[in-house]
Amino acid sequence: MYYSLKFNIFNINDINKLSFRFSLLLKNPINLYFQGCIGVGKSSFCKNLIFNLLKNENILINSPSFNIINEYKYNKFFIYHIDFYNIKNKYDFYNIEIYKYFENNICLVEWSDKFISLLPICDICFNFYFIDFYKRFIYIKSFTSLGNEILRLI
Repeated sequence: MYYSLKFNIFNINDINKLSFRFSLLLKNPINLYFQGCIGVGKSSFCKNLIFNLLKNENILINSPSFNIINEYKYNKFFIYHIDFYNIKNKYDFYNIEIYKYFENNICLVEWSDKFISLLPICDICFNFYFIDFYKRFIYIKSFTSLGNEILRLI
């Protein structure tokens, strides 16, 4: 049995609070997939999650939209923030040799729905939706026992 949760989001503080809660529970390795329209809050959630995991105010955390993958050293492994928005086809997908990033690391993948059938199974998938200009909701679903464990504690 897998879990799902829904959270209403009214401002950036709501996104930051939720991503902070997740940062307290994440374990390595884990795959988190993020889906939703442009501007709905995926990158904000990911950047805040990374910031909370690293606990380092001196590191610059950018969206990987243009360079596709951002890498952050975390303890004895890495956090990879991956963005498939600018990947147009399967040929480009395979050229970035994506599978090596999923080996024993934390992977946050934005626009995962573009290549979902080619990716390893995700532990937790975050689907972001607009309700109106100021209101969004995030539907979160687990797909593994690790995902279940985390969602039970949220």
